[in-house]
Amino acid sequence: MKNTLMIFTFMLLTFCVDAKQKTHLTDIESITIPLQNYLSGHIKGDKNILGKALHSEGKLSYLRDGKYAKIAFPDYLNRMKLRKKDDAVERVPYIKSVDVTGNVAVAKLVLDYSSIVFTDYMTLLKIAGEWKITNKIAYSVRDPKNNKAAIANISEIMALLIRYEQALKSGDLKDLTAIFHSEAKVMSSANGKFTAVTLNNFEDSFAQMPTKDQALLSHKIQSLDTTGNAAVAKILLIYPNSTVTQYLSLLRIDEQWKVVNNAITVN
Repeated sequence: MKNTLMIFTFMLLTFCVDAKQKTHLTDIESITIPLQNYLSGHIKGDKNILGKALHSEGKLSYLRDGKYAKIAFPDYLNRMKLRKKDDAVERVPYIKSVDVTGNVAVAKLVLDYSSIVFTDYMTLLKIAGEWKITNKIAYSVRDPKNNKAAIANISEIMALLIRYEQALKSGDLKDLTAIFHSEAKVMSSANGKFTAVTLNNFEDSFAQMPTKDQALLSHKIQSLDTTGNAAVAKILLIYPNSTVTQYLSLLRIDEQWKVVNNAITVN
Protein backbone atom coordinates (compact mmCIF):
# COMPACT_ATOMS: atom_id res chain seq x y z
CA MET A 1 0.00 0.00 0.00
CA LYS A 2 1.26 3.40 -0.88
CA ASN A 3 -0.11 6.22 1.22
CA THR A 4 0.67 9.72 0.03
CA LEU A 5 -0.15 12.53 2.42
CA MET A 6 -0.33 15.86 0.64
CA ILE A 7 -1.13 18.89 2.78
CA PHE A 8 -2.16 21.93 0.77
CA THR A 9 -3.41 24.83 2.89
CA PHE A 10 -5.24 27.44 0.85
CA MET A 11 -5.52 30.58 3.00
CA LEU A 12 -8.02 33.16 1.80
CA LEU A 13 -6.78 35.83 4.20
CA THR A 14 -5.07 39.18 3.70
CA PHE A 15 -2.20 39.83 6.06
CA CYS A 16 -0.23 42.91 7.02
CA VAL A 17 3.27 42.70 8.46
CA ASP A 18 2.38 43.37 12.07
CA ALA A 19 1.63 41.56 15.31
CA LYS A 20 -1.89 40.73 14.16
CA GLN A 21 -0.50 38.88 11.15
CA LYS A 22 1.72 36.75 13.37
CA THR A 23 -1.23 35.84 15.60
CA HIS A 24 -3.34 34.76 12.61
CA LEU A 25 -0.46 32.81 11.07
CA THR A 26 0.12 31.00 14.35
CA ASP A 27 -3.56 30.04 14.44
CA ILE A 28 -3.44 28.72 10.88
CA GLU A 29 -0.39 26.63 11.71
CA SER A 30 -2.00 25.42 14.94
CA ILE A 31 -5.22 24.49 13.14
CA THR A 32 -3.34 22.23 10.72
CA ILE A 33 -2.18 20.04 13.64
CA PRO A 34 -5.59 18.45 14.38
CA LEU A 35 -6.37 18.39 10.65
CA GLN A 36 -3.19 16.45 9.89
CA ASN A 37 -3.90 14.12 12.82
CA TYR A 38 -7.36 13.53 11.40
CA LEU A 39 -6.04 12.76 7.91
CA SER A 40 -3.22 10.56 9.18
CA GLY A 41 -5.52 8.71 11.58
CA HIS A 42 -8.11 8.22 8.85
CA ILE A 43 -5.76 6.73 6.24
CA LYS A 44 -4.20 4.43 8.85
CA GLY A 45 -7.45 3.58 10.59
CA ASP A 46 -5.74 4.57 13.84
CA LYS A 47 -8.29 5.80 16.36
CA ASN A 48 -5.57 6.95 18.76
CA ILE A 49 -4.17 9.44 16.25
CA LEU A 50 -7.67 10.37 15.11
CA GLY A 51 -8.79 10.90 18.69
CA LYS A 52 -6.18 13.63 19.18
CA ALA A 53 -8.04 15.75 16.63
CA LEU A 54 -11.64 15.30 17.78
CA HIS A 55 -13.48 16.89 20.69
CA SER A 56 -15.31 14.34 22.81
CA GLU A 57 -18.65 16.17 22.45
CA GLY A 58 -18.43 16.60 18.69
CA LYS A 59 -20.36 14.74 15.99
CA LEU A 60 -20.39 13.73 12.34
CA SER A 61 -23.50 14.55 10.28
CA TYR A 62 -24.17 13.16 6.81
CA LEU A 63 -26.90 11.80 4.55
CA ARG A 64 -27.82 8.14 4.20
CA ASP A 65 -30.24 7.49 1.33
CA GLY A 66 -31.21 11.16 1.48
CA LYS A 67 -32.00 11.01 5.20
CA TYR A 68 -30.16 12.75 8.02
CA ALA A 69 -27.74 10.56 9.97
CA LYS A 70 -25.27 11.35 12.73
CA ILE A 71 -22.50 9.68 14.72
CA ALA A 72 -21.09 11.05 17.97
CA PHE A 73 -17.29 11.28 17.80
CA PRO A 74 -16.73 8.65 20.57
CA ASP A 75 -18.84 6.16 18.55
CA TYR A 76 -17.04 7.18 15.36
CA LEU A 77 -13.69 6.36 16.97
CA ASN A 78 -14.92 3.01 18.25
CA ARG A 79 -15.82 1.99 14.69
CA MET A 80 -12.35 2.76 13.39
CA LYS A 81 -10.12 -0.24 12.63
CA LEU A 82 -6.45 -0.31 11.65
CA ARG A 83 -6.00 -0.77 7.93
CA LYS A 84 -3.72 -3.44 6.50
CA LYS A 85 -0.44 -2.03 5.23
CA ASP A 86 -0.57 -4.15 2.11
CA ASP A 87 -4.14 -3.49 0.98
CA ALA A 88 -2.85 -1.79 -2.23
CA VAL A 89 -5.26 1.14 -1.89
CA GLU A 90 -3.91 4.49 -3.06
CA ARG A 91 -4.96 7.14 -0.53
CA VAL A 92 -4.40 10.85 -1.17
CA PRO A 93 -5.82 13.09 1.57
CA TYR A 94 -5.28 16.84 1.67
CA ILE A 95 -6.44 20.09 3.24
CA LYS A 96 -8.12 22.19 0.56
CA SER A 97 -8.95 25.34 2.53
CA VAL A 98 -8.90 26.91 5.99
CA ASP A 99 -10.81 29.96 7.20
CA VAL A 100 -10.38 31.29 10.74
CA THR A 101 -12.06 34.06 12.73
CA GLY A 102 -11.22 34.49 16.38
CA ASN A 103 -11.51 31.13 18.13
CA VAL A 104 -13.60 29.47 15.38
CA ALA A 105 -12.40 27.96 12.11
CA VAL A 106 -13.70 25.89 9.22
CA ALA A 107 -11.57 23.60 7.06
CA LYS A 108 -12.37 21.67 3.90
CA LEU A 109 -10.66 18.28 3.58
CA VAL A 110 -10.60 15.87 0.65
CA LEU A 111 -9.71 12.17 0.96
CA ASP A 112 -9.28 10.49 -2.43
CA TYR A 113 -9.33 6.69 -2.03
CA SER A 114 -9.59 6.01 -5.79
CA SER A 115 -12.83 4.01 -5.44
CA ILE A 116 -14.39 6.67 -3.20
CA VAL A 117 -13.77 10.39 -2.70
CA PHE A 118 -14.73 12.01 0.61
CA THR A 119 -15.22 15.73 1.14
CA ASP A 120 -15.33 16.75 4.81
CA TYR A 121 -16.15 20.19 6.20
CA MET A 122 -14.65 20.48 9.68
CA THR A 123 -15.63 23.05 12.28
CA LEU A 124 -12.91 23.72 14.83
CA LEU A 125 -12.93 25.65 18.10
CA LYS A 126 -9.97 26.90 20.10
CA ILE A 127 -10.53 25.40 23.54
CA ALA A 128 -8.10 26.07 26.39
CA GLY A 129 -5.53 27.20 23.83
CA GLU A 130 -5.83 24.07 21.65
CA TRP A 131 -7.76 23.67 18.39
CA LYS A 132 -10.18 20.73 18.27
CA ILE A 133 -12.58 19.47 15.60
CA THR A 134 -16.04 19.87 17.10
CA ASN A 135 -18.24 19.15 14.08
CA LYS A 136 -17.95 17.38 10.75
CA ILE A 137 -20.30 17.18 7.78
CA ALA A 138 -19.43 14.77 5.02
CA TYR A 139 -20.15 14.12 1.36
CA SER A 140 -18.89 11.17 -0.66
CA VAL A 141 -18.76 10.05 -4.29
CA ARG A 142 -18.59 6.27 -4.67
CA ASP A 143 -18.26 5.94 -8.43
CA PRO A 144 -14.58 5.50 -9.39
CA LYS A 145 -15.42 6.05 -13.09
CA ASN A 146 -17.07 9.37 -12.39
CA ASN A 147 -15.84 10.88 -9.14
CA LYS A 148 -17.34 14.30 -9.75
CA ALA A 149 -19.48 15.75 -6.97
CA ALA A 150 -23.10 16.58 -7.65
CA ILE A 151 -23.68 20.23 -8.53
CA ALA A 152 -25.44 22.12 -5.75
CA ASN A 153 -28.13 24.69 -6.44
CA ILE A 154 -26.44 27.79 -5.01
CA SER A 155 -29.64 29.86 -5.24
CA GLU A 156 -31.38 27.43 -2.87
CA ILE A 157 -28.65 27.83 -0.25
CA MET A 158 -28.55 31.61 -0.66
CA ALA A 159 -32.32 31.82 -0.22
CA LEU A 160 -32.02 29.95 3.08
CA LEU A 161 -29.16 32.15 4.29
CA ILE A 162 -31.12 35.31 3.43
CA ARG A 163 -34.10 33.93 5.38
CA TYR A 164 -31.79 33.31 8.31
CA GLU A 165 -30.47 36.87 8.26
CA GLN A 166 -34.01 38.23 8.03
CA ALA A 167 -35.15 36.06 10.95
CA LEU A 168 -32.28 37.37 13.08
CA LYS A 169 -33.17 40.95 12.20
CA SER A 170 -36.93 40.63 12.66
CA GLY A 171 -36.86 38.33 15.67
CA ASP A 172 -39.09 35.79 13.89
CA LEU A 173 -38.57 32.69 16.05
CA LYS A 174 -40.78 30.47 13.89
CA ASP A 175 -38.84 31.24 10.73
CA LEU A 176 -35.53 30.83 12.57
CA THR A 177 -36.56 27.37 13.79
CA ALA A 178 -37.55 26.25 10.30
CA ILE A 179 -34.04 26.94 9.01
CA PHE A 180 -32.37 24.54 11.46
CA HIS A 181 -32.56 20.76 11.58
CA SER A 182 -34.22 19.57 14.78
CA GLU A 183 -30.96 17.99 16.01
CA ALA A 184 -28.77 21.00 15.21
CA LYS A 185 -26.41 22.44 17.80
CA VAL A 186 -24.97 25.90 18.37
CA MET A 187 -21.32 25.84 19.48
CA SER A 188 -18.91 28.40 20.86
CA SER A 189 -15.74 28.76 22.90
CA ALA A 190 -15.37 31.54 25.46
CA ASN A 191 -12.71 31.93 28.14
CA GLY A 192 -11.22 28.65 26.99
CA LYS A 193 -14.41 26.68 27.62
CA PHE A 194 -16.45 24.75 25.05
CA THR A 195 -20.22 25.24 24.94
CA ALA A 196 -22.75 23.38 22.80
CA VAL A 197 -26.49 23.99 23.14
CA THR A 198 -29.42 22.26 21.49
CA LEU A 199 -31.80 24.02 19.15
CA ASN A 200 -34.42 24.31 21.91
CA ASN A 201 -31.98 26.11 24.22
CA PHE A 202 -30.90 28.39 21.38
CA GLU A 203 -34.54 29.23 20.67
CA ASP A 204 -35.11 30.13 24.34
CA SER A 205 -32.12 32.50 24.30
CA PHE A 206 -33.22 33.99 20.99
CA ALA A 207 -36.75 34.65 22.27
CA GLN A 208 -35.37 36.64 25.22
CA MET A 209 -33.19 38.93 23.10
CA PRO A 210 -34.20 42.58 22.57
CA THR A 211 -35.83 43.82 19.36
CA LYS A 212 -33.54 42.78 16.53
CA ASP A 213 -34.49 45.68 14.23
CA GLN A 214 -32.80 48.04 16.67
CA ALA A 215 -29.87 45.84 17.71
CA LEU A 216 -28.63 44.46 14.39
CA LEU A 217 -26.97 47.23 12.39
CA SER A 218 -25.92 45.23 9.32
CA HIS A 219 -25.28 41.72 8.11
CA LYS A 220 -23.74 39.98 5.13
CA ILE A 221 -23.02 36.54 3.75
CA GLN A 222 -19.24 36.62 3.57
CA SER A 223 -18.55 33.25 1.94
CA LEU A 224 -20.15 30.01 0.80
CA ASP A 225 -18.53 26.70 -0.12
CA THR A 226 -20.50 23.67 -1.24
CA THR A 227 -19.81 20.15 -2.47
CA GLY A 228 -22.75 17.98 -3.44
CA ASN A 229 -25.27 17.97 -0.60
CA ALA A 230 -22.96 19.59 1.98
CA ALA A 231 -22.08 23.26 2.44
CA VAL A 232 -20.53 25.77 4.83
CA ALA A 233 -21.45 29.45 4.96
CA LYS A 234 -19.82 32.33 6.84
CA ILE A 235 -22.11 35.12 8.01
CA LEU A 236 -21.11 38.42 9.59
CA LEU A 237 -23.50 40.22 11.97
CA ILE A 238 -22.67 43.78 13.03
CA TYR A 239 -24.13 45.00 16.33
CA PRO A 240 -23.50 48.37 18.06
CA ASN A 241 -20.80 47.00 20.36
CA SER A 242 -19.72 43.75 18.75
CA THR A 243 -19.24 41.76 15.57
CA VAL A 244 -20.59 38.21 15.52
CA THR A 245 -19.20 35.71 13.03
CA GLN A 246 -21.17 32.52 12.43
CA TYR A 247 -20.07 29.46 10.48
CA LEU A 248 -23.15 27.49 9.41
CA SER A 249 -22.83 23.83 8.38
CA LEU A 250 -25.62 22.75 6.04
CA LEU A 251 -26.92 19.52 4.52
CA ARG A 252 -29.57 19.02 1.84
CA ILE A 253 -32.01 16.76 3.68
CA ASP A 254 -35.13 15.48 1.92
CA GLU A 255 -34.44 17.98 -0.89
CA GLN A 256 -34.28 20.93 1.55
CA TRP A 257 -31.19 22.66 2.89
CA LYS A 258 -30.99 22.72 6.69
CA VAL A 259 -28.47 24.11 9.16
CA VAL A 260 -27.11 21.19 11.20
CA ASN A 261 -24.46 23.12 13.14
CA ASN A 262 -23.67 26.74 13.96
CA ALA A 263 -20.32 27.84 15.38
CA ILE A 264 -20.22 31.38 16.78
CA THR A 265 -17.46 33.77 17.78
CA VAL A 266 -17.88 37.32 19.08
CA ASN A 267 -15.34 40.13 18.62
